[in-house]
Amino acid sequence: MNIKFIHISIFVSAFFLLASEAFFVVTNSNRGEFFAEGEPQNMSSGLYSAYIHEDNSDYNRIKAKGGLLIDFDLDGDLDLTYGYSSSYYFRNENGVFEDITQSYSIDDQGSRGMVSGDIDNNGYPDILKWRFQEYDPIDSLLYQGGNQDYRRMPHHLLLNFGAHEFSTIQYLSEETLPFLHSQGLVDIDLDGDLDIVAIEKAGDEQFYAFRNNGIDENGDILLEEIYSYFQVDGSSSRTLAIADFDNDGDQDVYIPRKYGINWLFENQTLTGSYDNVVYNPNPNPQFIEVAISNNVHDDSFEDLGSMGYGAAWGDYDNDNDFDLYLSNWGINRLFRNDGNGFTDVTNIYNVYSDSLSNGAAWGDFNNDGTLDLWAGNIRNRDDLFLNDGEVEWNEDYSPRFLTATQDIVAADYNNDGWLDAFTPGLQMASPAPNGAKFTSLLYKNVTPDSTLSVVDYNWVKINLEGANNNISNDGWSDKSNKSAIGARVIITIFEGSIQTREIISGKGHGSMDALELHYGVGYASQIQNIIVRWPSRDPNSNQQKVITYNGPFDVNSTYRIVEDLGFVGLKGDTNSDNNVDILDVMALIDIVLNDYQVSPEIYWAMDLNYSDDLNILDVTKLVYSILFR
Repeated sequence: MNIKFIHISIFVSAFFLLASEAFFVVTNSNRGEFFAEGEPQNMSSGLYSAYIHEDNSDYNRIKAKGGLLIDFDLDGDLDLTYGYSSSYYFRNENGVFEDITQSYSIDDQGSRGMVSGDIDNNGYPDILKWRFQEYDPIDSLLYQGGNQDYRRMPHHLLLNFGAHEFSTIQYLSEETLPFLHSQGLVDIDLDGDLDIVAIEKAGDEQFYAFRNNGIDENGDILLEEIYSYFQVDGSSSRTLAIADFDNDGDQDVYIPRKYGINWLFENQTLTGSYDNVVYNPNPNPQFIEVAISNNVHDDSFEDLGSMGYGAAWGDYDNDNDFDLYLSNWGINRLFRNDGNGFTDVTNIYNVYSDSLSNGAAWGDFNNDGTLDLWAGNIRNRDDLFLNDGEVEWNEDYSPRFLTATQDIVAADYNNDGWLDAFTPGLQMASPAPNGAKFTSLLYKNVTPDSTLSVVDYNWVKINLEGANNNISNDGWSDKSNKSAIGARVIITIFEGSIQTREIISGKGHGSMDALELHYGVGYASQIQNIIVRWPSRDPNSNQQKVITYNGPFDVNSTYRIVEDLGFVGLKGDTNSDNNVDILDVMALIDIVLNDYQVSPEIYWAMDLNYSDDLNILDVTKLVYSILFR
């Protein structure tokens, strides 16, 4: 029996029907145990039930301000972590999640938001999570202690050593940035490691950049403040969204704000245009604020100015520059990137959404080849706008669940090639529509299984890994950070059509999308080329490193590309059978003991410690990984 919760509209044209469909089912609700009526939902994901009911206390365990779907153990599927008053960490086993927070002693301190990237360049993505540190009634649940004993909590960095083994360190003191509200990871100076951008919601300085100077002998991260932005108008910053909006090879930062204007900070590490940039080793200033000149300041909310609460970048028109969706507590905005500025096209596509929006996400949820838009709302249902090439995007397939959505994390958690969504959520406050209420939900995309759909649309997924294994701070590196954050990946399909994605660590309302890039390609049966604009330097041209991987490539496939190496399989798959098991351990032992020569791709698969030296430590890590990941 096919399950779907989306309202179905009947169209006259069969083609239009196919282009406009998207079906999901919620996989972490047990409401059916209490009431038979309502939208179909189940508990197949293994997550806690989000249904708010006096006989279901688990809904408190899946409240979240932010969340991540990331392949933390490099086994080819996406694990889940999220947080609010506490944090939880789930291992993904073939699309079913298991809470291993306590059994693996993973830090469970609560979180205002979180992002991920390989901060220490050891090959495994880390978790950066932060807490709001000053008491106010809205944020009181984020503190330990009783009565009025609200002590400041540190911000935690979970360094990942593989197989779900994390070391938790404090990365900012409790007194630093007391009004910290959101962060992201960017290789600001393009030296091959990830730096931190952060905002506070109050104070004269509200935007900061910290350079990553590595991990010291005590295991602590060394951060150096290299930029801050001063303002005195009493306005407030809420969150941030990262992308290379000006196509010059370094990532920029957009900051939705209240009671002033929204900010757009243009990174000055590279200036100029694509393939003709100038590298500035020590720009002063590091960022220039350019929101007004680009028409994305949006101070139009009556007499209050800006009312921004979230934002997300995506190339909805497939022209290889990134457009911007702004979530407001007012009127949401869609800004089209015209190359020399932005045009407000909200009224053209009718993507206003609700009056109280927090997060948003772009993703091709129906695999038709164009990005769709999911807008999260805190006092109403979310809006899913399907971009079907029509002037007004179709919202007939929006979710019917009331969740107080904080953000949307778009990712393919069950590896079927169709984008799913995790929506971190809290308990909806009054006034709210009548109906069942939920906290965070996991939506499984069941479009290809729906009864009305005969869609045979195809997809491609791409994972990147940078070549840098250390932190050196020696200028524009010829090797990218390990997570390849900042890389832009363009696929060419047929007759010159392209699609563009970028690896981004920070968007929406305190979360990020998966590091894995997803492309719907419609009826295309092959991909012609994959073009990667790495954030590193080409030593021959002293321009951005651009590598074209010539196809044709099969669709409905996942590709892994390592910088300066090429296509690889799974980490640990030493015998290339697309599985990681005891046979790989035996093969690795044989190679280590006999010092056999192997191909660079197999060498990469066996080097689990990313040390460029195959030894017994790799054997130990592989055994541990098989047993515990």
